[in-house]
Amino acid sequence: MNYSAIWSIGLLAGTLIMPVQATSELDNIIGSKQQSQAQAQRTQNNIAALDEETSETVAEYRSLLRENAVLTAYTNQLEKQVAQQQTLLTSLEDNMASVRETRMELTPLMQQMVQVLTLFVEQDIPFLWQERQLRLAELNRLLDNPNISIADKYRRILEAYQIETEYGDTIETWQAQLPLSDADRTVQLIRVGRVALYYLTPDQHTAGYWDNSTRTWLILPDSWLPKVKQAYAVADNKTVPTLLALPLLEASLNTSSETQLQEAL
Repeated sequence: MNYSAIWSIGLLAGTLIMPVQATSELDNIIGSKQQSQAQAQRTQNNIAALDEETSETVAEYRSLLRENAVLTAYTNQLEKQVAQQQTLLTSLEDNMASVRETRMELTPLMQQMVQVLTLFVEQDIPFLWQERQLRLAELNRLLDNPNISIADKYRRILEAYQIETEYGDTIETWQAQLPLSDADRTVQLIRVGRVALYYLTPDQHTAGYWDNSTRTWLILPDSWLPKVKQAYAVADNKTVPTLLALPLLEASLNTSSETQLQEAL
């Protein structure tokens, strides 16, 4: 037997078999490496996704924190405004209660003021009689009108008092029928403050005056006629104002009424 040939054939077979096994192991190593790399890539992708999700969550959390801070500041401001409005509301309620109380107190006071003014006019010398009576009637109408505010009523009453007060500082003349008289005739009336009320007939031949103590018209003596004419000229701006010497009439009743008016003011 040729052992040399057999040994050669064995070596040749071994040589052919060993590369096949090494190639298989190398393929396994490469496959395992590739799987590891793929797994690492997937892990990296998961980490990146988690990082992005975490970043978004952090950003949303910070946004919520800022929004919460804004809402907290806004809520605090609203609470302050509500507290101020509540204080203002309480103050307004107190003021309204005070206004109601003042209105209750003013109503009888205004009624008394109109009553005093009415009595004063009735007892005063009867100049501008119709005008003053209409003013008093208007005041009484205002007091009964619920659509007019207390302030407007009070203002109108004070205006009426002011007008009556100013009569005492002026002198004027006008044509009219003799007030509070049965005589149906037109005369020239001359008012000197609220001290005296005279009249001249159209022909200026007769003069008279109002006697407040008897509430009647009396004829003046002819000796007083020039003085009354002079008063008429001053009141009608036909001459410069000058010292007038006129008959001083009884004024006790008028003085008493004027005292009541001043007390009401």
